[in-house]
Amino acid sequence: MLNKIIATLITVGGAGYINYFVANQLSAVESIGDKKTSQIAYSLIWSVVDFSFFLFLQQNLKGHLHGETLLIICMLVTLVFSFLISLLLAKPLQKLSYFLYGIIFKVYKENNGINPGSVWDDFLSGQNELEAYCYDLQHNPIGQGFITAYSKIPGKHDFVLQPFKEEKHKKQWSYDEIEEISQNPGNWDNFTIRQYINVQENLIIFTIRK
Repeated sequence: MLNKIIATLITVGGAGYINYFVANQLSAVESIGDKKTSQIAYSLIWSVVDFSFFLFLQQNLKGHLHGETLLIICMLVTLVFSFLISLLLAKPLQKLSYFLYGIIFKVYKENNGINPGSVWDDFLSGQNELEAYCYDLQHNPIGQGFITAYSKIPGKHDFVLQPFKEEKHKKQWSYDEIEEISQNPGNWDNFTIRQYINVQENLIIFTIRK
């Protein structure tokens, strides 16, 4: 009996961590508040599914296997199951939750254009040859260039800048200069300007897509 209890706890706990690890690698987890708390909550939710599958296996295999053999087989199959189900369902479930959030925002908040997903990913995804001008919150220039790669790991805001080659970009625009450009209606038909602000990272990014 003790071995069965220990095996169950190890299996469910380990499977829950596998669920979180796989989903995190797929950028399907967005931490809210403390990252450790989000990890525990996510793992616990999936542990219910893992434990249900573990019990299902035991119930259906006990007529063919017994004792330690039954426990070992159920443990191993449950761990494989947790990996596969996360690999297949984590990203679709994230998209489904964002879709449902969008409906709720539309119905109750009347904010049809809001994307409740990752702001960082939404800001940069689907944009090629993106000119970027980076500043801190004190409006000091910290870099400029084409964004060629960026991190999709939740909570990470790393990105790669390829320097401009044109002579006109030799000196980075001041914050006031690019702010004036972005607020000038005469420029709106020529290119699209977006602004990203992250208070925690002390970062402001202007992007220009022509």
